[in-house]
Amino acid sequence: MSSCSNQDEPSPDNEGSPRDWTYGKNQVQFYIDNVEQTSVSEITVRSLQLEGSGDNDVFPWYDATLKVKGLLPKGKVFNIQVMADVERFEGSTVYDGVEYNVTGEYTGNPFEHYKDMGIIIYLVKK
Repeated sequence: MSSCSNQDEPSPDNEGSPRDWTYGKNQVQFYIDNVEQTSVSEITVRSLQLEGSGDNDVFPWYDATLKVKGLLPKGKVFNIQVMADVERFEGSTVYDGVEYNVTGEYTGNPFEHYKDMGIIIYLVKK
């Protein structure tokens, strides 16, 4: 059973990605150097479509923020900036003083119900 947030689904006329959503613990896989971080309880994705993207691409590109709960001490959110399309994303971040490459992918169809989608994130030390 997937868990979802109580917030409404994004409206179809927003400028975000169809992947913008709050993914609950059962929809999230988060790895640092190939070790799953089971403390991660929720990831919220918020995106803005990049101007001019999608013209020559299969999918438009987005500037996305991944808001990770459960990685830092209680009540704190770890933000990761990535470039994303509707299937995958990549970027870099600093966690606990160490630089990491960030890659990941979304699971499920972005045009079906959010409860059937998921997110997998990999942080690999540079």
